[in-house]
Amino acid sequence: MISDLDQQLATTLKHRAGGDIDPTPIVEQARHHGRRIRRRRRGLIAGGAAAACIALTSVVLAIPGVWTIDDPIPSVDPFMRQVLSLPDAPAQTGAIARPQEVGADPATVHFSADTLVSDAEYATWRTGRGTESAEFRGPTGQARFVLARSEALLNELQQTLSSAGRPQPRTDVRVGDRPGVAWFDPSGDRKLWFVRWQPGDGLWAQLDAYATTSDEATGMASLVRFDGAHRCVVPFRLESLPPGGRLLECSVTLGQSVRDPFVEGALVVGDDEGRWLTVRAQPAPNGDKARPGDLVAGPYRARRQGSDVLEMTVKPCVVEAFRKGWGSGYTESEGLAILGGYQPARDLNRPETW
Repeated sequence: MISDLDQQLATTLKHRAGGDIDPTPIVEQARHHGRRIRRRRRGLIAGGAAAACIALTSVVLAIPGVWTIDDPIPSVDPFMRQVLSLPDAPAQTGAIARPQEVGADPATVHFSADTLVSDAEYATWRTGRGTESAEFRGPTGQARFVLARSEALLNELQQTLSSAGRPQPRTDVRVGDRPGVAWFDPSGDRKLWFVRWQPGDGLWAQLDAYATTSDEATGMASLVRFDGAHRCVVPFRLESLPPGGRLLECSVTLGQSVRDPFVEGALVVGDDEGRWLTVRAQPAPNGDKARPGDLVAGPYRARRQGSDVLEMTVKPCVVEAFRKGWGSGYTESEGLAILGGYQPARDLNRPETW
């Protein structure tokens, strides 16, 4: 039985045959119907499902370069990546191969969680200062995965998902073929599960997720892979760091939007004296007019937001430097110097080019 999505794919491809392929209508329709299609497939007989796939593939393969129903949902360029995924880092290895590099390089995430975040609406990737993480949210719930080099770093994590604050005793579980522990905290009519395990020697991992059973939670945890690496990318660079300063952390939030995937990006700058400062960029609201600034930040004009935040507009983004609260120790003049070295990416909507 061919679904309405299958029919629309065939109609769209037939209409576009002989010309340039625009994946946008396919992608947008897939976003709305993807979950329903997956649920229906679980109930299909193997032969019927295979026949439907063969029928669809015979249409799609007639025009090279168009994704099929079984492929990951693409972004603007269907050859590059899933919308919520970070670009690959082919020159880097995964956490299993080099556990000592986890959380030490703010440019690299040493795990893959594409399957875990595939149904989300937003995903935030973060790496540096000892840990790496992926946190996502969507209509099916929220979850956070964290990878570290020690259990002590996991113990220091602040909880980001809400619960009743009554954690239950831990029980032994298995994540794939690795032993671990799991416990839950009531949260209304659902449970917030915590699954902790060692995916390899020198590595500790934890998944916080809403689930009904420990098997469901450990099944989610088993979707994370540790044999590949990705680049943590933001659509800007900081080319004017203070003496002794270096990048400590990178974080980026991507949304499930084909045309506008960038939601927020931040870099943390710091030194060996414990000083640090956060520079964050977000797309400026539509129709927002840049307010003139009375401070000079290299080629830009900046303004104060309270006593500890500097702000400037570098189209199409609003850029902020947090000197305290999220950071500590840098003076206003040093913050302005850091902002003066802000270099935006040419294309805000193509993370693979950042």
